[in-house]
Amino acid sequence: LVAQVLFLRELMLFKWRLFMLKLKRWILFCVILSCNYCFADTGVLKDYIPDVEKVGSGNYKFLFFNVFTATTYAPMGKLSLDKPFALQLCYARDLKGEDIAKKAIEKIRSQSDKVSDDKLDLWQSELSEIIPNVSNGSVLTGVLTKEHETLFFDGNWQLLGRINDKEFANHFFGIWLGKDSSDTKLRKQLFGDVNT
Repeated sequence: LVAQVLFLRELMLFKWRLFMLKLKRWILFCVILSCNYCFADTGVLKDYIPDVEKVGSGNYKFLFFNVFTATTYAPMGKLSLDKPFALQLCYARDLKGEDIAKKAIEKIRSQSDKVSDDKLDLWQSELSEIIPNVSNGSVLTGVLTKEHETLFFDGNWQLLGRINDKEFANHFFGIWLGKDSSDTKLRKQLFGDVNT
């Protein structure tokens, strides 16, 4: 009887260890899959950004819910707002493209009173045509070119559209990267500050 109890105990421990090993492998697989899906293939970015490297990354949350993970890419991993760079957003929620465009313009309006309402309306109209609906795992990337044109790509690197307006680029990327960004922690992370 003692031998049977010991055997059953060893069998249960073995099954538990096997289960934990499978669970660890599954978690690792999910982490690797999500990282590969949410972050840019820098080979594509090399067409627009010389010596492109990742700068930083951070999460944007609203009421404790993760909305997206933002990642920046720049020459040699050093972000400067007057040189080409990319800002990639990997969404964790379902959102309508129109709502994303509207929210972006609201942020620009709250950060600057120097842009006319007519210009903001024009930008919102252009963004609404470019930005698609997103779901959990969707990736959108904005690239600032050396000509200060803003290019928008989806997760498959299909060009969604472009806005050739330096003032738009400054204000649009300023939502996350400007000195008056509403999320200073995320801004620091996107500039590569690992202490935040």
